[in-house]
Amino acid sequence: MSREAVTLSVPNVAQWDDKKCHDFMVEVRWGSLNTVSCPHCGTIGKHYWRPLQKRWKCAGCGSTFSVTSGTVFSHRKRPLQDILASMLMWVNSAAGQPALELKRHFNTTYNTAFTWQHKMREALVRGYNVGLVSGDIEMDGAHQSGWRAAEKRGKPQGSRAVEADVDVKELTATMLTQTGRSKARTWKSGDRSDPEYGGRLPKDRRILMTVRKRFGQRGKGACATRVAVGLLETAPVAEAVMKSFVAIPESYLNTDNSPAYTEAGKRFQEHRTVEHAKTLIGPNGENNNQAEELNWRYDRAEKGIYLNIEPKYMLDYAAEIAFRSDTRRLPNGQQLRLAMNVALNVGESMFWRGFTRGRHRAVELVHPLPLPSKASGPPKGRHPVAAVNGMVPR
Repeated sequence: MSREAVTLSVPNVAQWDDKKCHDFMVEVRWGSLNTVSCPHCGTIGKHYWRPLQKRWKCAGCGSTFSVTSGTVFSHRKRPLQDILASMLMWVNSAAGQPALELKRHFNTTYNTAFTWQHKMREALVRGYNVGLVSGDIEMDGAHQSGWRAAEKRGKPQGSRAVEADVDVKELTATMLTQTGRSKARTWKSGDRSDPEYGGRLPKDRRILMTVRKRFGQRGKGACATRVAVGLLETAPVAEAVMKSFVAIPESYLNTDNSPAYTEAGKRFQEHRTVEHAKTLIGPNGENNNQAEELNWRYDRAEKGIYLNIEPKYMLDYAAEIAFRSDTRRLPNGQQLRLAMNVALNVGESMFWRGFTRGRHRAVELVHPLPLPSKASGPPKGRHPVAAVNGMVPR
């Protein structure tokens, strides 16, 4: 809420000329306006600048490259002003930003806004949600997605206002029929069960695994976050997440009393647990409130902003929420620099080049191993009813 929290505004960025936008991205990517690195051969130095093309010619291999070559924004068609202004608006959104809103701000196609945002999320997955954390660590698994995750927006959700003369039992039966719950809850081969409570889990149910490092000072919250997605909150999944993100021997573990962390907790300096069925904080201060806070932020983004997150792309959205939570106390200009630095240094997009032409990610990124996943969204081509541009991807 302070003035110091805003060091860069969208009108300011929109007024930047091509040179200022270019210099900003060069400094964010390489830290210098003169010494740059060739994305083709890796030669670092002072390359030959071609001002008319706004490109360099490498002094080593002779290839030409621009400030967005070899980044998630490579092969761009929009000017740098649009990219910077859109990413600043994306950073400024406290809980998240719908692609439809970004489309309206820039008068562009929905597909363009949609892929812009997902390229940034992909960059955070590959460049921010990496590395080991150590110290006072909290972990928690939260159930996400579920019975009605596959329902499309705009369709009736099977609920209506209860009138005075309506039989409640009849209405409940009607609602179960409309939503398909009574049919969906029958057990089928391949169904998964909750390892802790034994209930059947829907096919779209995923567990968001959160790893957070405490700042160390009271009131400062967490300072580093790692997220992962699993099919179940079990010991093998927890072990895989810890192996990817936690330096175990020198760390302390704080969790709830889920059996998934019991064995792995023995290898930490200390394993503190809290029984949430009885209290949020144990008698000696045991808690995993920072991990719970990240789960709350994800719930707020999913239910209030994005509405229908596919399990296939849950990790992408979770990485975005983790970045927003970790940087929430930084000025927005610094947040933009951090996000753009990651996006400009993770290489070209692996999942979102050619997305609207049917080139989709073939796997779902879950721990401990990725799962094959079919293409998402509607069939490509023109909408069978509306004769405008075809259906947009989900």
